[in-house]
Amino acid sequence: MPRRLPAAWRDQRGQALLETPFTFIIIFMVVFWVFELGWLMYTYSVLTDAAYEGIRHAAVRSGGDSTGTQTTVRTFAAASLHNVSAMTVSVTFPDGDATPPNRVRVAITYTYVPYLPNYIFAPTLHTYAEGRMVVQ
Repeated sequence: MPRRLPAAWRDQRGQALLETPFTFIIIFMVVFWVFELGWLMYTYSVLTDAAYEGIRHAAVRSGGDSTGTQTTVRTFAAASLHNVSAMTVSVTFPDGDATPPNRVRVAITYTYVPYLPNYIFAPTLHTYAEGRMVVQ
């Protein structure tokens, strides 16, 4: 003789079968958002470090050559898996030239495109990093 389920359990048949996919969707969305946010913070950190590397190069080695400084910044950013074609590097000398004790300014603009746009809704962001230093 088959065992009968209690009345309270009979109404809940298949409930777990429906709840599990919805729970997985929510869990994976949260995991993807955490991954995307981590990659965004990593991108900002790389841009900031690339700007500082460009400032060091402009202050110590460039002698006013902004092309060499831009190449240094792009090389630094490319080593960290970033698309440097979407990066704009601006090297300026606010006081006119690179002779000491004048200033140098390196500004980087980068269009951040999310890695997982098909799985989560994440907007394209425009990121910006800047560094300034006095040429000594």
